[in-house]
Amino acid sequence: WRTINQAYYDNGFNHQNWWLTRDRTLKQQIPDEEAAYTAITKMIATLDEPFTRLLRPEQYRSLQVNTAGELSGVGLQIGVKAGSKQIEVIAPIAGSPAAQAGILPHDIIVEIDAIPTAELTLDTAAVKMRGATGTSVSLLVQTADESPREEILIRQKIELNPVTAELHTENGRKI
Repeated sequence: WRTINQAYYDNGFNHQNWWLTRDRTLKQQIPDEEAAYTAITKMIATLDEPFTRLLRPEQYRSLQVNTAGELSGVGLQIGVKAGSKQIEVIAPIAGSPAAQAGILPHDIIVEIDAIPTAELTLDTAAVKMRGATGTSVSLLVQTADESPREEILIRQKIELNPVTAELHTENGRKI
């Protein structure tokens, strides 16, 4: 509450009394950490603001790993396929174990270590594919209408280089 109140919240936003929201929440019984997270999530939801959200510790650690520029895993950028719960490959990272195994954009990760991905959140699936360098992970991968195939990948240190550049000359001009 304090972080939002001091750093982000505009009293005129959404015509909401953020102090009253806090007071109402604090009057409730909050017996454990899970209940506290639920109460905070509900408070933030009342702001009806899509860019303000609570990151639980595991989600925050995942965010830190994703933005650190380096991690240990199989080298896949993944997302949830629109209109389904399927984990879809956005892109393999060049030179990664996933790229070397021939995993392609739009492939579906059906299982990770024999756990159906339909039962996993995107964050949980990403965490399961990460791990100590040199350890293995089994992925059941489906390309288009083909039968799923098992890929056993050895996790490696993956360097994230999200920006690439190329110099082209066109009509005598460098682009």
